[in-house]
Amino acid sequence: MPEAIKEKARQELLRRLNQSIDPNDLSATLEAHRESNRASVIHQVPTHKSDPEVWRPNFLNRAPYRSGAPRPYEYRVTRDIQERDRSKQDTLAEFSETVAKTTNEDDAYQLKKMKDAALLVREQCAAADAELRNGQNYTRWTKFLHEHEKPLMAEIPEYDPKDRQTFFDLIRRVYHIIVREQKKAKTLGVLKGPGILKGMASPLLLLYSSVFRPLMSLKGGNDPEPWNRRPKNKGYSHREWFDLEITKFAEWMQLTPSEKAARAKLTETLLELVPRAAPDTGAEPFGSQVTGLTMPNSDIDIRIYEPNFNAPRQQDQEFADKEEKHAWQAQQRAEKKARMIAHLSKVQSHLEKHPDFDQIEITESYYPLVKAVHLPTRLKVQVVATKPSDSSREAIKSYLEELPHLKPLFLLMKTTLNLRGLSDPWHGGFGSYSLFMMCVVALKSAPLEPVKQKPFNSISDDFLYILKFWSRFDTSKKLLTIEPLGSCQKKLWATKEEIEASKTDFALSARLRLAKPVAYKPYLLALQDPADPINDLGRSGMAISDLQKTLRKLHRDLIENLEDPARKKNPSALLKGVVGRCDRFFDEMRIPVDLWGEQFVVEEEGVDGEGREEGNGEVEMEDGGGEGALS
Repeated sequence: MPEAIKEKARQELLRRLNQSIDPNDLSATLEAHRESNRASVIHQVPTHKSDPEVWRPNFLNRAPYRSGAPRPYEYRVTRDIQERDRSKQDTLAEFSETVAKTTNEDDAYQLKKMKDAALLVREQCAAADAELRNGQNYTRWTKFLHEHEKPLMAEIPEYDPKDRQTFFDLIRRVYHIIVREQKKAKTLGVLKGPGILKGMASPLLLLYSSVFRPLMSLKGGNDPEPWNRRPKNKGYSHREWFDLEITKFAEWMQLTPSEKAARAKLTETLLELVPRAAPDTGAEPFGSQVTGLTMPNSDIDIRIYEPNFNAPRQQDQEFADKEEKHAWQAQQRAEKKARMIAHLSKVQSHLEKHPDFDQIEITESYYPLVKAVHLPTRLKVQVVATKPSDSSREAIKSYLEELPHLKPLFLLMKTTLNLRGLSDPWHGGFGSYSLFMMCVVALKSAPLEPVKQKPFNSISDDFLYILKFWSRFDTSKKLLTIEPLGSCQKKLWATKEEIEASKTDFALSARLRLAKPVAYKPYLLALQDPADPINDLGRSGMAISDLQKTLRKLHRDLIENLEDPARKKNPSALLKGVVGRCDRFFDEMRIPVDLWGEQFVVEEEGVDGEGREEGNGEVEMEDGGGEGALS
């Protein structure tokens, strides 16, 4: 009986094959063969799309799960996203070609608006997908911390897509545990490499999806922004208008004489208080106060140091091996930190007795510091036990002289990041010095775009290029250097030639070290400090992907505004989407400083309110820019 059934099936198969064979047309034969054998094609069908009438064993409803691999549901989400994007990619490319070939300016702009609308829909879908993935990551990190952070440093709130501060705090805490366990494993003689914690943490554990950072919410008035100006000539171009706005914004951000006097008086008070509290120390201002890059919300930074302490010199020591040398170095660092904390404790006590200071606390971080708030001005002050910054200060001075647009564009970029929670390194952002050098490397890389035969870029050209440069640079693959200007591939191992050359070239040796991707965080920016080659200015910027996505959208929106033929009819500022109504944000800080500083202003001929006067080459907008909130 079974043989008869098999023979019948064989005859039926031969009959179907004979019907499918066309000796005169090979392609038709192949197509007919495929149609007659559809059952032999195996498709991967997700469970939720399967025929409900067909019974499937439970083990077929899920793929085997490997540690560190995406869950089956995540795989379906990723696969669906990829298929959806591929299906729309060709259509969008064809439409983009049509837009590029359109010669009529108005028609081209309308077509571009249609294209931007299509891109916006895609971005909204991508944002929803990113939120889903980030929520899943947040859950993993929460579970990881509950398992490995003993005791739990702080309670972990429920995932909030808008709370990126907590999001990056969790990444920092998880990474701290991973680094600690890596050090333990190496101490115990476990083989080195990124896989030493494979059982504890997948190498992909700290990857995340980037999101656009909107402006912080801040209600404004009906008056136009102080920088909302138009050129006087009626035939002005959009670029001339944008140049003027950026220039007026930078002027408005400059300190007034009263603000300068207030900061100078407060600095003088601290410089007298520190050595009086700790007689074995000296004090000096550092940071934006000495570089000329002070903003209305900048802290007052004072460096405390030991001018008369003679530390043991490494050259005078003898070490049996590298381990003994490293142990001695660690001991010296620990002893110095303990001494500086003792000095700072005395400074803390004196500040607590002073009637003008409040909210005083000491932080025993890598560089210990005392923080306080000056009550009359509400300015924040910091007394920090940090290393000298002479080389950094000289580098800043040199670049400010070399690049005339650097200072105003730094002020604009700093404000842009500040209003989006991207300027605090503790929460994954970028500090002032790192951002300054990011502006430097972009401006030094900018190609010349002569306007009206002038051999230099306008300030708006340079600003747009900074946005474009940092929105496109692949931080996961390349390292950036300023001296010399350039980039090189990130890699784990240097070549023999590079190793040999690095023995006599400290900058190259440092560059090879910085070029190694950071385990678990390969996306970090690697930017070599020109003043200190071993210093990586991007090492704390975990939010680099958020920054790049934000700058990418700002660049696209600005280009759209600058190409809009009807944009001049809109009374709002071109910078509205970049800095919004930040004048309200800064005025709350500036007014008490300005009022307190008036009593210390030295009357001199030619001193006036810097940054507040109106220029002669522009007209003030009578209306616009007061639509309620930053968004």
